[in-house]
Amino acid sequence: MGSLVCNAAEKEAIKAKLIEFMEQNDIAYNLLECCGCDRFCVDLSSEENTCKRYCCNSGITVQTSNKDICRIYPHEILYIAIEERKSVLYLTDRKIETNYHLDHWKGILDLKIFVQPHHSFIVNLNYVDEVTREWVKVKYKGEEYPVYISSRKYNSFRNAFLKFGEK
Repeated sequence: MGSLVCNAAEKEAIKAKLIEFMEQNDIAYNLLECCGCDRFCVDLSSEENTCKRYCCNSGITVQTSNKDICRIYPHEILYIAIEERKSVLYLTDRKIETNYHLDHWKGILDLKIFVQPHHSFIVNLNYVDEVTREWVKVKYKGEEYPVYISSRKYNSFRNAFLKFGEK
C-alpha cells in the first residue's frame, strides 16, 4: 500500500486521473480540496443548490437530540449555536440539534477554520462575510445569519479571520 502523504506533483497526477475517470464515464462532478484533510472531495450533486461531497475521513457521526444518527461533514457546518441547552448545528442544507457541548465540537473540528466569537457560538470561517464589533455575518447562498461576537473575543476572532484570509 502506498503512502498517504504525497507531494504537489503526485497530487496533481491523482487529480488528473480523477478528472479523466469522471469525464470518460460521463459523471457530473466538481472536484474540490477537502476541508478536513489534504485530500480531494468529489461533489456528485446534479442539482444546482445541493452539495453531496464524498471525502476520505472528514465525516463526523452525530447523534441528534432525538437519538437519530447521521453523518455530517465539516464543510457543511455554517455555525454551531447553543440554544436551550443544546448545540444546534446550522448546516448548508438543514439544522440539527444535539446534546453535545461546544467543547466536544472544539475537540473534533479544525480550530484554524472553526473559531469561537462568543461563548455560545462556533463559526466556520469559510462562510464569514463580515465582522463588526457586535456581529459576525455568516452568509451562504444569499442567506445571512447574524452571530454575536463578544467584546472579549473580538480581537482574537478578528485576527483569526484575517489570518484565515491570507491563505
